[in-house]
Amino acid sequence: MPTVPRQEKCAHLGCKEHRSRLNTYCMNHGGLDNLAYRETDSLYSSARWRTIRQTQISRQPLCQSCLLNGRVEVAKHIDHVFPWKAIGEGAFSLNLMQSLCLECHSHKTALERQGICLHYAPEGVVQYRLEDYPMVIGRLYTE
Repeated sequence: MPTVPRQEKCAHLGCKEHRSRLNTYCMNHGGLDNLAYRETDSLYSSARWRTIRQTQISRQPLCQSCLLNGRVEVAKHIDHVFPWKAIGEGAFSLNLMQSLCLECHSHKTALERQGICLHYAPEGVVQYRLEDYPMVIGRLYTE
């Protein structure tokens, strides 16, 4: 009986590296191995994250990106504007949060692999880089 070929290479366009164990990307393009998965899983199952998530969903139950584009979608994901894994564990809870639907969250996550951090603010889309994190968070917590 024929079998489906196994994907051994990274899913990032043009990358020839081997994929990681827990997703289709290599470690350079957002791949996950067992250790990284366990660390991430424990933070997202913490009481602190449940509180952050519930507060954000209560504050903004609709996808902020869709609203800017004239669509109404229920938000299912709470997104860190600055990817905390690239900055450090401190950025897990000390970050800008936004409510997004699955499609918009996936699109934003793909852009993060290119170093682009999007914030879907009420005034419009704001584009940040990882280097902007200290300035933005410092300004946010001094106002």
